[in-house]
Amino acid sequence: MIRVVVVDDHPVVLAGLSALVGADPGMEVVGTAGTVAAALDLPADPVPDVCVLDLHLPDGDGVSLGLRLRERWPATRIVILTMAREPVTVLRSLAEGVDSYLLKDAPPDELLGAIRATAAGSVVLSAGASASVRVAASAVPDTDVLSRLDARDREILDLLARGLTTQQVSGRLFLAPKTIRNRVSEMLAKLDVATREDAITLARAAGLGR
Repeated sequence: MIRVVVVDDHPVVLAGLSALVGADPGMEVVGTAGTVAAALDLPADPVPDVCVLDLHLPDGDGVSLGLRLRERWPATRIVILTMAREPVTVLRSLAEGVDSYLLKDAPPDELLGAIRATAAGSVVLSAGASASVRVAASAVPDTDVLSRLDARDREILDLLARGLTTQQVSGRLFLAPKTIRNRVSEMLAKLDVATREDAITLARAAGLGR
């Protein structure tokens, strides 16, 4: 029997998902919550095999919550269930330790199958999320993708990956903000990505921004 915790701030979604999981003969719902605080107050026993967490909660996010729940239950697998399918969001969630990433518009059978597979140790992505990852991955032809950038580009990208704003990068490098913006636009073309956030994701994957 797969023990499942479900966390979602929408009562109808929480009730429906709990009913769906509970109706499966191989699963049981051992806890539900609508907020991060309520999830952290769940009893320590029984230990869930899988936590299915909404990405956006009123008092936090599902990824951070999942990591905190895993501190309590190290063997528990974390599934994010959301409507957000942006490549940066999917990749960032996986990079931070989420086991599976599912979309709320997935068919019920797919969702239940994904929970079973995640409990068994697999990493599962819904079709829409998987497509987003493929799109992002297609922009990374090899592990040395940043070799397309010159030293100044890498310096700017490293600072952006650390979380600095354009204005802060400008002040740090003694360059005009317009120059920074122009360099970033050129970088997007060199890296063959659409947005600044995609470039930052690639930079962090390559070790920048630490």
